[in-house]
Amino acid sequence: MKSNIVISLLLIVISLQTSAQDLLVAKTCPVVYNNTNIGILAFSMPWYHNGGSQASYIAKDNATGIGIEIHFLANKNGFSHTKQQKICDQFRIMQFRNTNAKLPRGEDKVQLDIPATHPEPFYDAPPLEFGHGMHQTPIDHHDKPWKNIIMRASTVAIYDTPFVSDSYGIEGKDIIVKFETCVVCRHFKKTDNILSCGSWGFNREYMGGMTAWSEPEADPIKCSDAPNKEHLEVLNNSNLVSYKQGIDWR
Repeated sequence: MKSNIVISLLLIVISLQTSAQDLLVAKTCPVVYNNTNIGILAFSMPWYHNGGSQASYIAKDNATGIGIEIHFLANKNGFSHTKQQKICDQFRIMQFRNTNAKLPRGEDKVQLDIPATHPEPFYDAPPLEFGHGMHQTPIDHHDKPWKNIIMRASTVAIYDTPFVSDSYGIEGKDIIVKFETCVVCRHFKKTDNILSCGSWGFNREYMGGMTAWSEPEADPIKCSDAPNKEHLEVLNNSNLVSYKQGIDWR
């Protein structure tokens, strides 16, 4: 009886923490494995920020990037077992980035969206911002539209706040940044499966004069059954990680 009271109080606390800052979903994409729907990939409403500060759902004149939280929520099919084995041993998130902006040395126009020190191709690992199960949002909330750390619940989630300052723009061209985020079904004893994806990003229009580039405009979020072929080639030929088609993934 006492344990039930404690659990109830904990749920009330979590509810109070999240009620004022609920997840605002802009788009959901079905995630399919072996012709079976195993969950959804949920994309939040994008917000805007100025290089890691002044986050708001309304773009301000000095905004240079957007932010988004992306959650994969497995359904009962995603957690089911066949012949005493899980459908997937683990769910991970993989993300690709395309941009026409100037880049720091060592980065490519199209690449896996992970640090060069990452041992695996997955986004949901330190030092990037992510969560598994019932989790707290990232400690750094200055580039998020909420004031304090809050609770979220999903199978796996990532939090991304990309931006491009004017100094990385190319004179006369819009700044374009695009991402593709995919769910990966991990198998510890056989090759992984890269599943459904969603694409998103932003554009900063070249204005010229003193304005240079406008505040970002978020792209419409689009769903796909599989990653872009160019991204799969980038993954297979990546110098960052060893993750080969037919050996590690299919």
